[in-house]
Amino acid sequence: MQPKVFAAVAFAAIGGIVSFGEMPAIAFPPAVEQVLAQAQGQTYREPSGLFEISFPAGYTYEQTGSGIAFTSTDERFGGSVDYGSAQGNVIGLEQLEASLKSEYEQRLSDLVWQGSSPQPDGSLRIDWTGRDAQGNALDAVSFVEQRGDTIFILNLFGVNAPYQDYNADAEVIVGSYRVKQASANANSLSQLVPTSSLLSTAPVSSDRLTQEPNYSNF
Repeated sequence: MQPKVFAAVAFAAIGGIVSFGEMPAIAFPPAVEQVLAQAQGQTYREPSGLFEISFPAGYTYEQTGSGIAFTSTDERFGGSVDYGSAQGNVIGLEQLEASLKSEYEQRLSDLVWQGSSPQPDGSLRIDWTGRDAQGNALDAVSFVEQRGDTIFILNLFGVNAPYQDYNADAEVIVGSYRVKQASANANSLSQLVPTSSLLSTAPVSSDRLTQEPNYSNF
Protein backbone atom coordinates (compact mmCIF):
# COMPACT_ATOMS: atom_id res chain seq x y z
CA MET A 1 0.00 0.00 0.00
CA GLN A 2 1.46 3.34 -1.03
CA PRO A 3 1.28 6.29 1.39
CA LYS A 4 -1.33 8.05 -0.74
CA VAL A 5 -3.54 4.97 -0.66
CA PHE A 6 -3.06 4.68 3.08
CA ALA A 7 -4.06 8.28 3.51
CA ALA A 8 -7.10 7.77 1.32
CA VAL A 9 -8.29 5.04 3.66
CA ALA A 10 -8.05 7.51 6.49
CA PHE A 11 -9.71 10.30 4.55
CA ALA A 12 -12.64 8.04 3.71
CA ALA A 13 -13.24 7.43 7.37
CA ILE A 14 -13.63 10.97 8.61
CA GLY A 15 -15.22 13.35 6.19
CA GLY A 16 -16.28 16.15 8.47
CA ILE A 17 -15.87 16.71 12.11
CA VAL A 18 -16.61 20.20 13.22
CA SER A 19 -18.81 23.02 12.17
CA PHE A 20 -21.86 25.06 12.94
CA GLY A 21 -24.63 26.08 10.62
CA GLU A 22 -24.33 25.17 7.00
CA MET A 23 -20.62 25.58 6.47
CA PRO A 24 -19.70 23.52 3.39
CA ALA A 25 -17.16 20.75 3.53
CA ILE A 26 -13.59 21.80 2.99
CA ALA A 27 -12.81 20.93 -0.61
CA PHE A 28 -10.48 18.00 -1.07
CA PRO A 29 -7.97 18.80 -3.83
CA PRO A 30 -8.52 16.67 -6.96
CA ALA A 31 -4.86 15.77 -6.85
CA VAL A 32 -3.45 15.92 -3.36
CA GLU A 33 -0.02 17.45 -3.39
CA GLN A 34 2.18 14.80 -1.89
CA VAL A 35 4.88 16.16 0.31
CA LEU A 36 6.34 12.84 1.34
CA ALA A 37 9.35 12.91 3.58
CA GLN A 38 11.59 10.21 4.97
CA ALA A 39 11.15 11.46 8.50
CA GLN A 40 14.46 10.97 10.19
CA GLY A 41 13.03 12.32 13.41
CA GLN A 42 11.81 15.14 11.19
CA THR A 43 9.41 17.82 12.37
CA TYR A 44 6.54 19.03 10.19
CA ARG A 45 5.41 22.61 10.77
CA GLU A 46 2.09 23.74 9.34
CA PRO A 47 2.85 26.69 7.03
CA SER A 48 0.70 29.20 8.92
CA GLY A 49 2.02 28.04 12.29
CA LEU A 50 -1.11 26.29 13.52
CA PHE A 51 0.67 23.12 14.64
CA GLU A 52 3.85 21.10 14.48
CA ILE A 53 4.51 17.39 14.88
CA SER A 54 7.48 15.00 14.59
CA PHE A 55 7.80 11.39 13.45
CA PRO A 56 10.11 8.46 14.03
CA ALA A 57 12.64 7.56 11.35
CA GLY A 58 11.13 6.13 8.18
CA TYR A 59 7.67 7.65 8.48
CA THR A 60 6.17 9.41 5.48
CA TYR A 61 3.51 12.09 5.40
CA GLU A 62 1.43 14.08 2.95
CA GLN A 63 -0.44 17.34 3.19
CA THR A 64 -4.22 17.04 2.94
CA GLY A 65 -5.48 20.60 2.69
CA SER A 66 -6.71 20.59 6.29
CA GLY A 67 -3.62 19.11 7.93
CA ILE A 68 -1.49 16.06 7.22
CA ALA A 69 -1.72 12.26 7.11
CA PHE A 70 1.23 10.07 8.06
CA THR A 71 2.18 6.39 8.06
CA SER A 72 4.89 4.10 9.36
CA THR A 73 7.36 2.27 7.14
CA ASP A 74 5.40 -0.99 7.40
CA GLU A 75 2.10 0.88 6.86
CA ARG A 76 0.55 -0.74 9.93
CA PHE A 77 0.45 2.42 12.02
CA GLY A 78 -0.38 5.99 11.14
CA GLY A 79 -2.70 8.87 11.69
CA SER A 80 -3.49 12.45 10.91
CA VAL A 81 -3.82 15.98 12.16
CA ASP A 82 -6.90 17.88 10.98
CA TYR A 83 -8.09 21.36 11.86
CA GLY A 84 -10.97 23.69 11.08
CA SER A 85 -12.76 26.81 12.23
CA ALA A 86 -15.18 26.85 15.16
CA GLN A 87 -16.85 29.86 13.48
CA GLY A 88 -16.71 31.98 16.60
CA ASN A 89 -18.32 29.36 18.84
CA VAL A 90 -16.94 27.98 22.07
CA ILE A 91 -17.50 24.23 22.00
CA GLY A 92 -17.37 22.13 25.14
CA LEU A 93 -15.65 18.76 25.36
CA GLU A 94 -18.98 16.97 25.62
CA GLN A 95 -20.15 18.42 22.32
CA LEU A 96 -16.79 17.82 20.65
CA GLU A 97 -16.96 14.18 21.70
CA ALA A 98 -20.57 13.74 20.56
CA SER A 99 -19.87 15.30 17.16
CA LEU A 100 -16.74 13.24 16.56
CA LYS A 101 -18.55 10.03 17.46
CA SER A 102 -21.53 10.89 15.28
CA GLU A 103 -19.28 11.53 12.29
CA TYR A 104 -17.23 8.37 12.75
CA GLU A 105 -20.37 6.27 13.13
CA GLN A 106 -21.45 7.42 9.68
CA ARG A 107 -18.15 6.50 8.06
CA LEU A 108 -16.91 3.41 9.91
CA SER A 109 -18.35 0.07 10.92
CA ASP A 110 -18.06 -2.20 13.97
CA LEU A 111 -17.25 0.80 16.15
CA VAL A 112 -16.56 0.18 19.82
CA TRP A 113 -16.06 3.25 22.01
CA GLN A 114 -13.60 2.14 24.66
CA GLY A 115 -13.62 5.27 26.75
CA SER A 116 -12.81 8.95 26.86
CA SER A 117 -10.86 11.08 29.28
CA PRO A 118 -10.08 14.81 29.60
CA GLN A 119 -6.34 15.53 29.39
CA PRO A 120 -4.36 17.97 31.56
CA ASP A 121 -3.96 20.36 28.63
CA GLY A 122 -7.73 20.63 28.09
CA SER A 123 -8.05 18.23 25.16
CA LEU A 124 -10.15 15.08 25.19
CA ARG A 125 -8.78 11.61 24.47
CA ILE A 126 -11.17 9.08 22.90
CA ASP A 127 -10.19 5.41 22.55
CA TRP A 128 -12.01 3.28 19.99
CA THR A 129 -11.82 0.43 17.50
CA GLY A 130 -13.62 -0.07 14.20
CA ARG A 131 -13.31 -0.90 10.51
CA ASP A 132 -12.93 1.38 7.52
CA ALA A 133 -14.75 1.01 4.21
CA GLN A 134 -12.06 -1.35 2.96
CA GLY A 135 -12.50 -3.66 5.94
CA ASN A 136 -9.24 -2.74 7.67
CA ALA A 137 -9.37 -3.16 11.44
CA LEU A 138 -8.50 0.09 13.20
CA ASP A 139 -7.29 0.27 16.78
CA ALA A 140 -7.33 3.97 17.57
CA VAL A 141 -6.92 6.98 19.81
CA SER A 142 -8.25 10.42 18.92
CA PHE A 143 -7.48 13.71 20.64
CA VAL A 144 -9.87 16.60 20.01
CA GLU A 145 -9.58 20.15 21.34
CA GLN A 146 -10.48 23.77 20.64
CA ARG A 147 -7.82 26.47 20.77
CA GLY A 148 -9.18 29.92 20.14
CA ASP A 149 -11.36 29.65 17.04
CA THR A 150 -9.64 26.50 15.76
CA ILE A 151 -10.59 22.88 16.41
CA PHE A 152 -7.80 20.31 16.19
CA ILE A 153 -8.09 16.55 15.88
CA LEU A 154 -5.08 14.25 16.22
CA ASN A 155 -5.77 10.65 15.18
CA LEU A 156 -3.44 7.71 15.75
CA PHE A 157 -4.30 4.17 14.69
CA GLY A 158 -3.03 0.68 14.13
CA VAL A 159 -4.13 -0.78 10.79
CA ASN A 160 -4.79 -4.50 11.19
CA ALA A 161 -2.39 -4.27 14.11
CA PRO A 162 -2.73 -3.47 17.83
CA TYR A 163 -2.07 0.16 18.73
CA GLN A 164 -0.05 -1.02 21.70
CA ASP A 165 2.51 -2.60 19.34
CA TYR A 166 3.40 0.95 18.28
CA ASN A 167 3.37 2.66 21.66
CA ALA A 168 7.00 3.72 21.25
CA ASP A 169 6.19 5.45 17.96
CA ALA A 170 3.04 6.99 19.43
CA GLU A 171 5.04 8.46 22.30
CA VAL A 172 7.39 10.18 19.87
CA ILE A 173 4.52 11.54 17.79
CA VAL A 174 2.22 12.73 20.56
CA GLY A 175 5.08 13.93 22.72
CA SER A 176 6.14 16.24 19.88
CA TYR A 177 2.67 17.51 18.95
CA ARG A 178 2.14 21.24 19.49
CA VAL A 179 -0.86 23.37 18.59
CA LYS A 180 -1.17 27.14 18.40
CA GLN A 181 -2.58 28.65 21.54
CA ALA A 182 -5.07 31.49 21.88
CA SER A 183 -3.18 33.66 24.32
CA ALA A 184 -1.45 36.97 24.74
CA ASN A 185 1.34 35.40 22.71
CA ALA A 186 -0.70 34.40 19.66
CA ASN A 187 2.20 32.53 18.15
CA SER A 188 2.86 30.30 21.14
CA LEU A 189 2.71 26.54 20.72
CA SER A 190 1.88 24.15 23.49
CA GLN A 191 2.33 20.42 23.94
CA LEU A 192 -0.82 18.36 23.53
CA VAL A 193 -0.43 15.77 26.30
CA PRO A 194 2.28 14.10 28.34
CA THR A 195 3.60 11.07 26.48
CA SER A 196 2.80 8.86 29.45
CA SER A 197 -0.92 9.34 28.82
CA LEU A 198 -0.60 7.56 25.48
CA LEU A 199 -0.09 4.17 27.04
CA SER A 200 -3.45 2.47 26.84
CA THR A 201 -4.61 0.21 29.60
CA ALA A 202 -7.38 -1.20 27.43
CA PRO A 203 -7.00 -4.78 26.18
CA VAL A 204 -6.90 -3.35 22.68
CA SER A 205 -5.37 0.08 22.25
CA SER A 206 -6.94 2.63 19.97
CA ASP A 207 -5.98 4.47 16.84
CA ARG A 208 -6.94 7.42 14.78
CA LEU A 209 -7.88 8.21 11.26
CA THR A 210 -7.88 11.21 9.05
CA GLN A 211 -9.71 13.02 6.39
CA GLU A 212 -10.29 16.62 5.74
CA PRO A 213 -12.82 17.76 8.32
CA ASN A 214 -16.21 18.95 7.15
CA TYR A 215 -16.72 20.95 10.33
CA SER A 216 -20.48 20.84 9.74
CA ASN A 217 -21.65 18.68 12.58
CA PHE A 218 -20.57 20.84 15.48
